[in-house]
Amino acid sequence: MKIKNLTKIYKTEYELVKALNDMTLEFPQKGLVFIVGVSGSGKSTLMNMLSGVDTPTSGEVIVGDKSVFGEKSLFAENKKELFGYRNSYVGLIFQDYNLIEDINVYDNIKLPLEFLGIEDYSIIDEVIRKVDIEEIKYSKVTEISSGQMQRVAIARALVKDSAMILADEPTGNLDSKNTKIVMDLLKEISKDRLVIVITHDDDAAHEYGDRIIAIEDGTILEDTLKNEEINVFDKELEKSTDFVKPKVSFLQQLKFTKGFMRNSIVRSISIFIMLILIPVIGNILCGYAFFDISTSYYDYQQEYGSKYVKVSNVKNGHDVCFSSEEYMEKIDLYGEENLYELYFTYIPITNGDLEESDFYEPVIKNMIIDNTNKVELVEGSFPNEILSKDVPQIAVTDYVIESYKYYNGYILGIGDTLSIGLNDYEIVGIVKTNYKDFINADLSNQLTRLAFEENLTYFNAVYTSFSGYQYIKKNSAYFVEEANYTVYPEGPNAVPYVNTDYVLIRNADGKAGIPTYKKGCYGVVTSFNDDKLSYRHALISKTLWEGFMEMNEDMLKIHPSFTCVLTSSNKSNVSGYIAYVYDDSDLLNVYGVAGEVVVRQRQYESFLSKTEGSRFLFDIDSSIYKDVIENEHIVNESFKYAKATWDKCEGSKFVMYEFLITLIVIMAIFAYIINSMTLNIEKKKIGIKYSFGISKFPIIIPYLLETILYIITGIVLSLVIVKYIYPFVVTNFIYTSMQELLEYEFFYIANMNILQWDLIIYAIMSISLVAMILTICRKSPIEIIKDL
Repeated sequence: MKIKNLTKIYKTEYELVKALNDMTLEFPQKGLVFIVGVSGSGKSTLMNMLSGVDTPTSGEVIVGDKSVFGEKSLFAENKKELFGYRNSYVGLIFQDYNLIEDINVYDNIKLPLEFLGIEDYSIIDEVIRKVDIEEIKYSKVTEISSGQMQRVAIARALVKDSAMILADEPTGNLDSKNTKIVMDLLKEISKDRLVIVITHDDDAAHEYGDRIIAIEDGTILEDTLKNEEINVFDKELEKSTDFVKPKVSFLQQLKFTKGFMRNSIVRSISIFIMLILIPVIGNILCGYAFFDISTSYYDYQQEYGSKYVKVSNVKNGHDVCFSSEEYMEKIDLYGEENLYELYFTYIPITNGDLEESDFYEPVIKNMIIDNTNKVELVEGSFPNEILSKDVPQIAVTDYVIESYKYYNGYILGIGDTLSIGLNDYEIVGIVKTNYKDFINADLSNQLTRLAFEENLTYFNAVYTSFSGYQYIKKNSAYFVEEANYTVYPEGPNAVPYVNTDYVLIRNADGKAGIPTYKKGCYGVVTSFNDDKLSYRHALISKTLWEGFMEMNEDMLKIHPSFTCVLTSSNKSNVSGYIAYVYDDSDLLNVYGVAGEVVVRQRQYESFLSKTEGSRFLFDIDSSIYKDVIENEHIVNESFKYAKATWDKCEGSKFVMYEFLITLIVIMAIFAYIINSMTLNIEKKKIGIKYSFGISKFPIIIPYLLETILYIITGIVLSLVIVKYIYPFVVTNFIYTSMQELLEYEFFYIANMNILQWDLIIYAIMSISLVAMILTICRKSPIEIIKDL
């Protein structure tokens, strides 16, 4: 090796400092060469040039026929050759030993062989015997003395059989006894290779040195050759100048990562906890801050098989039907092809001999007008047109077919007739439903039961076209025709009352009549039959009405099928309304005066349930589902639980936003602190790896692996905690009432919100890591080593 016109200039804040000044030297193949000088003389800078961890301002370092830093050398064209030079040609011994504390003595010595790709480790024991550290070869480096540490460092330099060993103040931290041991060892080593020692210890140089080079202010002050034999060229000592680039296996990187995490246990645990805790807390907060009612309710409907949402109008807190004007507004808003019109009907299908089924309803309660052309048929066709005034067409569901079979023992089919009032209607199609999904379902589960009952709206229905509906309502007393029948007086104590001007009745001869306008009408008695008495629909005067109420009070308590609907009166001709409403178990008499009905809430709701008119159904797969859920009044019983959860989330979302922002700030501060700590902890190992010839990317891989490991672990654990552990804790220890549990069933944390929040948190950690990596990468090896 030789150096030629080597110059190194450092730029300080105030001046340029010439650490080496046009220095030219030639070194022998073997021998112990000391470079001495006072602090600041340039000896350490010279060592940095010789080791390749720093580059000269000008001049060359030549090995064999290659110029290490010359512009025309292979090194200028391929910097990887320089890494190979440091890896295979030079062995470094530092004053501070620079052992890697993550691994034991043996693995420290083995490390250069792994970087060289050598798998035969037999030389390690030979070197260990040579430096006399057999008794500590499996010890942790933190458990051995300083003298032993230096011998381990020497063994590490020896094991790769490098042509040159550079020792920077190798005895600076040793007592006299260990100094002699180390110097004797270096003297022995120098018999078959070049050993260059940088020191300020003139006594050691004169005692052990074969050649002493004194430098001052970056120039050679004196060059003394004490042993002529070292200048003799020995062919056996000639080393190849084909340098071996370092090879760092993935397994080795994993070992570095493991050792790093183990030896920085407090730091590692802190990162682990933060990368689980903040994602978990943030995900739960995101659930409240970004709760999406349409997604939540859709998930419920998908899981439990609820296929439609029923939409009603709402006034003063009451569910009412849509007026004609409101109906047209919905058509304009959503398009007629997106909604089904829903009407109330009452078509008995039981012969009265069987006990009512918990699954099959004994009465068809709904009529649906399909405007969507999406109804799927089991067989037949949809009744788009009324072909005959005498035989109008309808379709029934497969559920209705099974209900008839259950109660009457026979199966309705295409071409059969179904009686509505006194008229028969031809069945031309059978509508397919998913009712069979509920036959073996656990209907004791409240949400399953709710889904089933909600589905009954379209299970238990007849289907017709709009013209078919017009025909049916004209000829049947089983429908309340007017949708806009409820009036809402102003005032804090006002109670809604009915205000229709006509009702559907039967004529006295028993034939179906048409909607009839009647002044002075006090009530219509409808649809009561038993074995002894037969009451057909009748228009009753005030006197008859009062008499009927008095005479039949006991009988009415016994027969729950009796229903009386509050109907119209002309306010100018009558002094008051009187209505009778039967509600399953109680006989409730309601009395009032014109313009006001004094009625308790339960009574009023019972009345509404028996006079339901036109509403809408929307398919859950409709393209407007989200808009309907978020903007319409949903009548589905289960929706009240989802709505309660939505209201809670809406009421707290701004507070959740503040918490989320706070968590982001906390994470950013934590990431900065933890990665700054990492850089300080790892500077030593980074410098050591640089000195071994490892390039920057392999150096940073352990930190990337650690971060990736924590991120993957954090994602998995946070998902498990958020999706399983948190719900378990909430439903078993926090919410205890059925109301709260049902509401919580609709709380969910969207997977997209989890992903987005986790990405934010892990991006903060990753950005901080990248900043740390850039700090490493922008520094040269000597800058890192100087930081040690």
